[in-house]
Amino acid sequence: MSDPRAGTEPNDDTRTFLLTNDDGIDATGIWDLQKELAAIATVIVAAPESEQSGVGHAFTFNMPIHYERQSLSKGRDGFAVCGTPVDCVKFGISFLLQKRPDAVVAGINAGENSGLSAFYSGTVAAAREGAFWDIPSFAFSLCKGGERYRRQYAAVAADLLSHLLSRERIRKNHRVYYNINFPPCSVKECRGIKVTSQSMAFFDDRYETIDVESHRTKKGYVIYGEKKDIETSDDYDSRALMDRYIAITPLSFDATAHERLDCLRDIEGRKVTTR
Repeated sequence: MSDPRAGTEPNDDTRTFLLTNDDGIDATGIWDLQKELAAIATVIVAAPESEQSGVGHAFTFNMPIHYERQSLSKGRDGFAVCGTPVDCVKFGISFLLQKRPDAVVAGINAGENSGLSAFYSGTVAAAREGAFWDIPSFAFSLCKGGERYRRQYAAVAADLLSHLLSRERIRKNHRVYYNINFPPCSVKECRGIKVTSQSMAFFDDRYETIDVESHRTKKGYVIYGEKKDIETSDDYDSRALMDRYIAITPLSFDATAHERLDCLRDIEGRKVTTR
C-alpha cells in the first residue's frame, strides 16, 4: 500500500508550516488561511476530522488515533486526523512530516480566544503544543460577527506571521507562543494592532435544561453565558478587541505563581507530620 504521506515534503530551501485548527478540516477558516500562507511557505494541513472546539490541551492516550489524506473541493488537500488539535500537532510533527516545520499555525478560529477562553481553546492549545516542541507557534482567531471579513484577516495573518517569524529566528528558543485575535470589523475599520496582556475576561457560565429523548434521564443540560470583562484598558486582549484592535498576546507555559514563592519559604522548615 502506498504511503499517504508521499509528496508532502518540500525542497530543503522552502519553509514548511504545519496548519491545524479546532473547527475541523472542513471549516472555511483553515482553508482561507492556507491559501494565504501558501504564498510564503509549503503548508501541510493536519486538522481534526470533526469539530473539537473547547477541548483545550486534551490529547489521545492509551488508544490509537487514525488519519487519512483527503482531497476536498477546490483542490484542498490535507490530513484528517481522528483526534484533537493537540493530537494533530503531535502526530504531524512526529509522524506525518519527515522534518520539523518552521512554524505551527492554528486557525483561523471561528470566535475569539481572548482572556480565560485561551485555556479552553483547542486552537490556542495547538500553538502551545508547538511551543512545547520549541517551534515558533501562532494561534489566529476571529471574533464572532466578523465572518464576512475572514479572507481579509487571513491575508493580515500571513503578513503578521512573516513579521513575527523574522523576529523568532534570532531567538535561542521558542518557548513563547502567540495568541492573535481579530476584531469583528473590516480591516479598513480596524484601528490597528495592540500588543496586549492576557485579560481575566471570563464567561458567566450557566446551564439550561433541554429534553433529550436519547438519554435514560430524558434530560440534558447545555452551557451558555455571556463574556464578562474585568479590565477596562486596551492593554488587555478582550478590551482591545472590543475597541476594534487586533490583539497580539505573547503567552508562555510557566504557570508558577512566582509572587507566592517567598511567602511560602517558611513551610520548608516545618516538620512533616501525620495525624
